[in-house]
This record gives sequence, structure tokens and C-alpha cells, in this order.
Amino acid sequence: MITLQKITSENCFDICDLEADERFVAPNEDSLIEAYANFVENGHGPVAFGIYHDETPVGFIMAEYCDGEECNNGEPYYYLWRLMIDNTFQGRGYGKAALELFLEVIRTFPLGKATKMLTSVVPENVPATRLYESLGFVKTGVMFDEEEGMELVL
Repeated sequence: MITLQKITSENCFDICDLEADERFVAPNEDSLIEAYANFVENGHGPVAFGIYHDETPVGFIMAEYCDGEECNNGEPYYYLWRLMIDNTFQGRGYGKAALELFLEVIRTFPLGKATKMLTSVVPENVPATRLYESLGFVKTGVMFDEEEGMELVL
């Protein structure tokens, strides 16, 4: 069974030990450092979870609520910063199951009135694009640092 677990001092190193193709996703330790720096600088930051199959860490997911003041035409949204499944566990449906759970979680958040989740994907990462499309994400045509934007209406 796939579950999402908070990143804690007890499991953070297990999550950081997970690996995926760095052409497509940043290392988890970089993501956690970036999240921490964002929190220190802005007083808020993304939420991050370890993805677990039973008691085994298999991946990582991180997203942030944005009020839209700086981008997205002033509309609040969620931004999926990271979704990764360790190389050993890819192709088993864990990424889709984790993202479905994560979407259930954020739909319960009382933060603003976000109606969209945005993300970006390296165009060559066909499996990730297919995963996002299978859950209703559509390409926006906007590029972010060589990654293609996608959005999901919540």
C-alpha cells in the first residue's frame, strides 16, 4: 500500500538516499535544502512527503501553495515542485498512486482558493508526461528553464 509520510529527522536520510535520473529530477537532498531556504527567506515553503510502499521509502513528493501575486495572472495555485520514485521502484504505479493521494490531501487544505496545480516536466521524460496526462494534467505551452509547463484543474 502506498502512503505519504512527513519528512522528519528520523526519515530524512532514507529519503535523501533514494535516487532517480538526475536529467529529469533534482536529488532529494537538493529539494529539501531548497524547501528549507524558501521557508527561511519567506516564512513559508513547500510541503514535502516521503512516498512509502508499506514501510519502505520509495519516493518523494513536494508542492507549495502560491497566492498568485507574483505569477499566474494573480490566481492562486499549487505548484508541484518534485515527484520522484527511486530507480529501483519505477514502473510499479507508485508515482501515480502517490500523486493521487497527494491531490486528495491538498484538496482538503483550507489555503486560499486555488483551482489549479501547476508543474513542469523535462520534455524528454515521456513516462512523467504520460503519468501527469493520465491524471488530467495538460501541457500549457509555457517553458520554465527548459521544462514544459503542465496544469491540472483541481
